[in-house]
Amino acid sequence: MKAGRSAQLIGAAMVAATFCPIARAQQDPASADETSSAASDAADSSSATNADTDPAAASPLPVIPVGNTAPPPVAVPPPESQPIAEIVVTASYREQSNQDVVGSTQVFSGADLDKKGAAGLKDYLLDVPNVSLQSSGNGSQKISMRGISNVNSSDLGYGDGSPTTGVYLNDVGIQGSGVFPDLDIFDLQRIEVLKGPQGTLYGEGSMGGSLKMVTNAPDMSQWIVRTQASLSNTSDGAPSNDERIAVNVPIVQDRLAARVVGNLRHNGGFVDYTTLDRKDADADNHQSARAIVDWQAWDSMLLEYTFLYDNDDRKQFPVVDAGAENELTNSGPEDQYAKTRFTINALTARWSLPFAQLTSVSAVYNTDRDSQRRVPVLQGLVQTQVNPLGITAPPIFSNSPTHVVTGLQSFSQELRLVSNGDERLDWIAGLFYRNRSQSFDEQKYENAIPDDPTGILEALLGPFNPVQGQQENGHGDEKFKQIAAYGELNYEILPSLELTGGLRLFSEDVSFFIDTQFYGIEAYLLATDPSNVDPQTGAVTKYFSQSVKTSGALPKLSLSWHITDDHMLYATLSRGFRSGTPNVYSALDSGPPVVKPDYVWNEEIGAKLSWFHGHLITNLSAYRIDWQNLQATVVGTARLGAVSTQFAHLDNAGDAVVLGTEASITWAPFTGMLLSLNGGYSDGNITKPAANSETPKGSRVPSTPRYTWSATGSYDWPVFSSLLATLSAGYSYIGDQLMTLQSGGTDGFPIASYDSIKASAAIGGENWQVQLYGNNLANKHSIINISAPTPQYTIITPRTYGIRLSYDF
Repeated sequence: MKAGRSAQLIGAAMVAATFCPIARAQQDPASADETSSAASDAADSSSATNADTDPAAASPLPVIPVGNTAPPPVAVPPPESQPIAEIVVTASYREQSNQDVVGSTQVFSGADLDKKGAAGLKDYLLDVPNVSLQSSGNGSQKISMRGISNVNSSDLGYGDGSPTTGVYLNDVGIQGSGVFPDLDIFDLQRIEVLKGPQGTLYGEGSMGGSLKMVTNAPDMSQWIVRTQASLSNTSDGAPSNDERIAVNVPIVQDRLAARVVGNLRHNGGFVDYTTLDRKDADADNHQSARAIVDWQAWDSMLLEYTFLYDNDDRKQFPVVDAGAENELTNSGPEDQYAKTRFTINALTARWSLPFAQLTSVSAVYNTDRDSQRRVPVLQGLVQTQVNPLGITAPPIFSNSPTHVVTGLQSFSQELRLVSNGDERLDWIAGLFYRNRSQSFDEQKYENAIPDDPTGILEALLGPFNPVQGQQENGHGDEKFKQIAAYGELNYEILPSLELTGGLRLFSEDVSFFIDTQFYGIEAYLLATDPSNVDPQTGAVTKYFSQSVKTSGALPKLSLSWHITDDHMLYATLSRGFRSGTPNVYSALDSGPPVVKPDYVWNEEIGAKLSWFHGHLITNLSAYRIDWQNLQATVVGTARLGAVSTQFAHLDNAGDAVVLGTEASITWAPFTGMLLSLNGGYSDGNITKPAANSETPKGSRVPSTPRYTWSATGSYDWPVFSSLLATLSAGYSYIGDQLMTLQSGGTDGFPIASYDSIKASAAIGGENWQVQLYGNNLANKHSIINISAPTPQYTIITPRTYGIRLSYDF
């Protein structure tokens, strides 16, 4: 009793000193699997509950249903306040309350995402403390968790390094080399955000954390049809529209069912490309389709086939000239575009054994991408030659498109055993294999150079003719193979004290080759080194091939103390890892041929606390991350034949330390009202620069805003006898940050802090809802990312108003 009171006093003091958000979760009482509203968890964790676990705790507030249930009738809420419900998650491959997960987590229910019309990562990740999102405008996304990110500003689609956040659709890991698309997925059950290294259970690439998207499973007992449509208009931009549908079909009662989901979206654009005379040129058309078929082959065996198709077609990018944020203009003459097609085919088998659950996941995913963007290499070369004079070179080479086509194929196989029940000793054991390959073709042009109309220079100079637009034509391939074995034990030392230990052993092989022929001025420069000239054909070529093999161990150790059923303290130590990769620019003598793997060690303490019979949740955490051999873009020198120039390349930039704290609060003061506050502080700095990185000691780790916080509030109340009205509002703030390392005299591409305000009002009946919404209400034209190799300034979408209609049959 004394310990419990002491914990309450400590927690109350923390609440008084710290404020942070958590979203609410509501549960449809008619379903055992359904979560129908999101709650942020206080330590980055949302809460909701399964009705079969505690039906009395399920929120009676009427909502439009999602998932595997028929729409329930709308009930008038009782006058007394209802507690915040819990969300059941599978972060550790077994079902448990989000408040019992050791570590910092946050969960968003699919119902809440659907109500908000979430169309991508930015619509929910900005509500998570110490998480930032860098969108390059061409459709590629980079997620930073606790300052751990892919610190590489290139987004060409190859040779870019691997992500540091693992992304999963159900049990299929879809992160890898190249550009990761921002999947717009409708009809989700929940999204789990797991912060801190997840290397033991999730493996390579989860060194900053993991993002797990869990879909609604097919319902074998009833038909379900869900629809949603929206129309919106953006200030200084064109109209947009979005249509979504989900259909559940019970094919054989209680044995076979399918759930099919489709989405069509058109973003109208808001950036004017003045040189091309195109208004609102950054239009984006997106289509996606998903089908899941579940077959209960026999009582102990469930087979599930998943298919996902996602297609994104961007006409130009939402990037502007430096200093043109208010005008929303881009004067570049290049035709920039990106077309990305992503598919998944996966077969999952779940077999209930007497002592454990055996899961097999076989998956194939493919990404095909055709993109073009501005890369003025020759203009950069001219500028570096006049830098000592302190002047800006005239735009001699002002039209420099680079066209890249990539094709990624990946196969993975995982076998996992998870012990049954909640025993004193629980365990997990698994095997994992992945084989991934990405091919690419690249053509680079300098369209400011007119072709020789007479052909005389071509006849006289052959490959060394400088008067031609094409500069490069290359192709190559990246290959990745990995095998791993992992296990985890959870031991209940005392009824209130649990110890968890885990280990993952892995071995992998990464290889790369690139073969490029040069033309025009680039060929003329490279030919000053005779080793670059083929003696038989006279062609100017560069060939580069490299591989790196790595093996290692990723341990985890954690201790949790359940002071009471509502109060848990924890401490954890975990390691994360990212694969090494060849440096493609070493073909130009810029940087080493192999970028070594980088690792992180995470030391974390935290508390997950529930107060006042579940009406208030406060979660707190503090951590230190030691980052070794971090992979980053640094500035070195390259050689174009006899000409030396500054050049950015991928390298190991040294060691860094990130220190941070996070806090979240969710409060349900009375029926219908939910308030959330969410904040984080993270400070990352280079502690030991690599000798060749030219990065100053103490410089900031990129993609690490020191302060992030958000606040949300919503209020539901009955109107007449069968309608429910809802008002909601939200505010998010992302602090200033660097986009790349400060290296070689560069400033690191700093961007200022930015914020955004959103609000909505809705009214709904038993199976329908009409919602008016507004995003970026202050109409800030903030820069949210600067991408390279040529700086392109991505702008947040200006103020947008819209109407959203939902109807469930």
